Amino acid sequence: MAHFFRDVDLKGRSCPEFIPEAFPPNCLNDDDQWSAGFLLRYALRFHHVWATYGVQEGKRTILGPKAAVSFTDFKPAELIDLREGARPQDGVVTQYALTFPLRTAMKCGIQRFEPCEQADPEDMDTLCARLMELREMAKSGGLRPSRYMSKCSDWRWTYPGNYQRCIEKIEANGFEGNTTPGLKLQVKKWSGIGVVVPDMKTAREVRYDILTLIDRKIVSCQHFSHILVCDKLAANAEGISKDKIEETVLASCMDWDAPLWMSSLEAHVSTLDFSSCVLIHGSSRLKGPVHERGGCWLWFEDNTHRYVRALVTTGRIKVNKMGRYLASLDELDPGRDLREREEIALEIAKELEQKHGIKSTYFSVLNSQCPDDDPAYCGGLDGGYYYIRGEASDA
Repeated sequence: MAHFFRDVDLKGRSCPEFIPEAFPPNCLNDDDQWSAGFLLRYALRFHHVWATYGVQEGKRTILGPKAAVSFTDFKPAELIDLREGARPQDGVVTQYALTFPLRTAMKCGIQRFEPCEQADPEDMDTLCARLMELREMAKSGGLRPSRYMSKCSDWRWTYPGNYQRCIEKIEANGFEGNTTPGLKLQVKKWSGIGVVVPDMKTAREVRYDILTLIDRKIVSCQHFSHILVCDKLAANAEGISKDKIEETVLASCMDWDAPLWMSSLEAHVSTLDFSSCVLIHGSSRLKGPVHERGGCWLWFEDNTHRYVRALVTTGRIKVNKMGRYLASLDELDPGRDLREREEIALEIAKELEQKHGIKSTYFSVLNSQCPDDDPAYCGGLDGGYYYIRGEASDA
């Protein structure tokens, strides 16, 4: 079972009826174009898939008052065909998707949707109307029937609340405290989620997003099952048996969870090294007058680096709600001037890059000790996979 993401042109006739006024500051997207990869990463980082009415060419494909999240049967062979340039039969399949075990999906309320038998032509979904037309042509001998016309159905998870009321609240009061209606991926019953991406670059990006959820303890290590990389699938699907398809899928998955496993000894040795580094740099500078107050942390770019994983394991690094990996500078006097602590953090970052080959910089919040507050500042750093970009990053 898969939910596929597609590119969205906000100036076109197939964009959602309701779109957010703005994305969070860690989202670097084009104002008019949302790529499928961007939307997949956004759904993962914020553990949420929007419910919509599936607008296509200006018309709803999901009728009635209830918005929904659409799913389709997951067929790896179609991914191989798509990668090789074939056009998907239904236009739904892309190389960006979330997959769910069928048993899990059924338990969580995903239902097969079949309106064709009882709906009037004016009311039925666009896809189903077309399939009914093709069936009639086949009956009259004008078209040879195929397996693609055997069923007029897809799968849907219907949003259980009052969609319109939620949207009205957002429009009246803003997004603060109001979430766009949709499917909450972090709920335990959805455990076993897989992710489909086109290449290893995108796989590394979504791995960052998944690790943020695990390190924030929003989901368990077992909540996500795999990351399937389409580039690694077999050369073609022709003549491949079901067993062979399963083998090639397994062989095409990224070993995404390897960074999670670390010995207690390694974690504590690295944490001691970090503490010593902060203490030495802090004691080597005289304390100056205080002009600004606030919290200051060391922001690490790579959440898979062994040194970072060690500090996460011991709790020295915490992940803020946007997904930054922030190490506390406990050995620095919090009463020191904020800019002074930022400068010390930059010195620490320079030493750690020389010793361990890891990039970091300061992250600070003026007049607050909470890493989720504003205004926040940071040193010059590309940010790696922290930023959700409209296109795949080069990190």
